[in-house]
Amino acid sequence: MDDRIFIGKKYAEAVKGIKAEWLKTTDSRWYDYVVGLPSDLQVTYLVVVVHNQVFNGGFHQYFFNGYGQFAKETIRSLIKINAPRRAELLVKALKLVNKEGWPDNVFRERLLKKDLRQLFVDDDLFEPLNQLDIQYYDYDDKEEEDIVQRLSNYLQNP
Repeated sequence: MDDRIFIGKKYAEAVKGIKAEWLKTTDSRWYDYVVGLPSDLQVTYLVVVVHNQVFNGGFHQYFFNGYGQFAKETIRSLIKINAPRRAELLVKALKLVNKEGWPDNVFRERLLKKDLRQLFVDDDLFEPLNQLDIQYYDYDDKEEEDIVQRLSNYLQNP
């Protein structure tokens, strides 16, 4: 089976229980659902989301759209699939966005309430995050850390 089809099926299985209204609230149902998924589905969801968000609008979009609430879990997922360079880029992006070093639960709440001035008001992060985006894209251009291949390998040999 083609890797993209295989991953697409896993992703569809991962998202089937997500309710649209969860994406518009600041409560923890979306987060709780994702972290409660079986490991293979959680890794698929997190890796596909970060990859698509970065390619569609960069790390800025990833955080702005609320997916950054999963940054720590996504870093672990990228490491699990053997994509340490991409994981390191997300570590750097998270440090920029959460420069105050808030605990995870406080950061998640502030992100979902759009209460991070540097991201939602001042937009001071556009350029530094854009530099990380460029590095992320370079990994695809140079065929380093092929995310589809690495995720597929992980799913077939967890």
